[in-house]
Amino acid sequence: MLRLIVPIACLLLAGCKFEAGLTTVNQLSIEGRAVNATRSTVTGGEGEFECLRSVSGRCHYVLFVDDCVADAAADAAGDAAGGCGTRVVHTFTLSAGERQHLEQLPRGLRQCVDHDVPPVAPDCAGASS
Repeated sequence: MLRLIVPIACLLLAGCKFEAGLTTVNQLSIEGRAVNATRSTVTGGEGEFECLRSVSGRCHYVLFVDDCVADAAADAAGDAAGGCGTRVVHTFTLSAGERQHLEQLPRGLRQCVDHDVPPVAPDCAGASS
């Protein structure tokens, strides 16, 4: 019986696609008490972002990718001048307890979250105003 189950299980599993994802949980505690907490999960171009707790009542997000496009002519000439930069994909603010689902997110997605002011990509420092 076991000889029959193993091959069938292998065939069934071969048809399944398990895609790895990335879950990030950020929590800031002061004197042992959690005051700011966020959770995000990104898998296969879809993401779930959640503002669990925030002393300001809000979580400000900026989602971005680092685009590095090498110029083929520059590469051929041995000049690695290509163009690199940060491309903001999405910015949004959630109230504490809210979540947002996003689709069609690019590979290599990075994120910054701030509880006071909207962060600035790529260094994640809050906007100064």
